[in-house]
Amino acid sequence: MRRKHPLEEVERGLKVSPRRRLELIEELGADAEALQEALERRGHRPARARRAALRQLVPTEEALSELEAQHAPALGRRLRAAGWLDRAERVGIAGATILAGAAALVAVRWHAPAGAAAILAWPQVAVVAFLATNWTRAAKRLWIDGDLRPEPRRRLWERQVGLVVAAVALGALGAAWEGYTALGALEAEAAATPALWEAVRRGVSFAALGVGAAICGLFGWLAITPRLISDETIEGRISRLFAPSPLTLTSSARTSATRR
Repeated sequence: MRRKHPLEEVERGLKVSPRRRLELIEELGADAEALQEALERRGHRPARARRAALRQLVPTEEALSELEAQHAPALGRRLRAAGWLDRAERVGIAGATILAGAAALVAVRWHAPAGAAAILAWPQVAVVAFLATNWTRAAKRLWIDGDLRPEPRRRLWERQVGLVVAAVALGALGAAWEGYTALGALEAEAAATPALWEAVRRGVSFAALGVGAAICGLFGWLAITPRLISDETIEGRISRLFAPSPLTLTSSARTSATRR
């Protein structure tokens, strides 16, 4: 079983962007090497000097908090200074949900679904609001906290995809139901034309709201994709930084073989 690098725990505990984490870990690693060399010149063995250097340079919890405050995104620092950091996510989610929900409600009121179609109209409003909420949560983690790790990133993406599919499905179901209503209007003799066009209008509104919500959800995520790709690339560099080198593995294997 591979022994964890002491700075690996530090990197895992830092709640800053991957770029800042990489810079801090590289800086701590360079300081550890310099201190190790100084200890070796004083007569310490390399392994003991390495452990002592890392032990001295691993930051405390208070130091980690200070580093996070110093290296947080500019917007996050401003919100922290104003005392709004803890409320930023709730306010952003509430604002995005209200705006998206209001837009969806206007669309629902405009096509005024009746009967069974009304059952699909309100879930459409909820899906639009959830799409806005999910995107806002991801944006907050990226540009206010500066830290969106792979696991929550995957969950947010899967939720976004599920909501996009739900928006399209509800729009399609609503349009299909209104199409069925339009066919019923064609079979009626009295006032068939007004009822037909009303059903067509509501069906188009259902489809437009579903497709529009899906497009906004996808393009909203596409807008943050460059930042996500950059973070993934840097996280790969961090993983390689802590990966054991082939030389180390070979030396360990030789040592085990010699002991046997």
